[in-house]
Amino acid sequence: MNLLETMELPKRLQQSKYQVRYRAPSPPPPGVTRSPEEIEAEIKRVEAEYENLALVFIELPQEVMWSEPPVVCQWYEPRRLWMTTYINDYKFNEDKLTVQFRTGVLWPIGFATLRYSNLPYQGWDVRPDLESDGVIISVTGVCVSVTWLCCGSSVRLQWIANATTPALKDHFQKPYSVKKMIQIMREAACDFFPDFDAHNLVEGSCPKEWVGERHTYHAMAFLARAYNFQWSRWNATAGSRNIVMQIREAIDRKREGKFSLLHATPQHATILNCTELSQEFNLDPLAGLQFYPDLFTLNLSYGSVDARRAPFLMKYRLVETVFSMLTELKLCSFS
Repeated sequence: MNLLETMELPKRLQQSKYQVRYRAPSPPPPGVTRSPEEIEAEIKRVEAEYENLALVFIELPQEVMWSEPPVVCQWYEPRRLWMTTYINDYKFNEDKLTVQFRTGVLWPIGFATLRYSNLPYQGWDVRPDLESDGVIISVTGVCVSVTWLCCGSSVRLQWIANATTPALKDHFQKPYSVKKMIQIMREAACDFFPDFDAHNLVEGSCPKEWVGERHTYHAMAFLARAYNFQWSRWNATAGSRNIVMQIREAIDRKREGKFSLLHATPQHATILNCTELSQEFNLDPLAGLQFYPDLFTLNLSYGSVDARRAPFLMKYRLVETVFSMLTELKLCSFS
C-alpha cells in the first residue's frame, strides 16, 4: 500500500533580473518647430516609458545638513563605483526634505553632497570670550554660520545659524578634541575644514603660502585673548604671499578701538595706512612703524601694556587648541 503525502516547500524570494534603460528624448534641431500634436505624442511616449521604471520615494535623514539638493547615485558592484546612469525624473522637496526619482535598476542607493558647499567663507571673527578664559571663533559660510568656543584643550560647538536640520544640535556645548569636532561636522555634511588641495575645487579661494600662513595662525593663537581678528575684503586679491586681516585690541570692551588692517608676509608684519573702508588698497605702512618679522613681535612694540603681557599669560593648551582650529579652517586662504 503506497501512501501519498503532499509536502510544502518553504517559500523564499526568487531572484528576478530587472534592468530598464531609459534615454531622455533629444531636443529638436535648431529652427525646427513641432506641432502641438507631436509634442503631446512625445509626452505620452515619455510617460509610458516612465511606467516601466521603479518609482522611489525617500525621506532624508535629519542627521545630515542638506544645504543643497543631494545627488542620488547607485552602487554598481562589478566595477565597484557609484553611478547615476539609471536615475531619472529627480525631484527634491526642500521644505519636507524628501527625494523622489525613477530608476531602471534596483541597486543600493546612496546620496552625495558637495563637500565644500560652504566655501569660500563670507566672513570670520576670532575674539576673546569675556565670560570665560576661552576664545570664540565664528565663521560665516555660503550656507550656514558656525561659532566655536575654544577652552583649554577642547573645543565646543556654540551655535549654527541657518541650519536646515537639527543635525548637530545634540553636540552643542559639549567639549571635544579638534579632531573629533572635525569628524562630527564632516559626518553631518557641514565641512568647514578644507584639505590642502581644496583650492583647486573652490572657486574664489585665495591660497596663501602655507609656511607664512601657518606661522601667522600660531601668532594669532598666542594673541587671541588680547585681540579681535576679522576677515578683510582686501585679502582675496592680495596674492599668495600677502595676508590681510582686520585687527584691534579687545582686552577691555569699554575701550575697544577701531579696526586697523594687518598685513603679514613670510618676511614681516605691519599695520597698513589704509582701512577696510578705504576706496583703494595700498601696502604703505603707518608712518613711524619699524620692521617687525611677524605678528608676535609687532605686538611687543605696537600693542598696549596689557596686550603685550597677554601672550605670556596664555595657557599652552588653549594656544594649541586655537592654533589647531585655525590651521584646519584655513581662514586666510578661503576668505
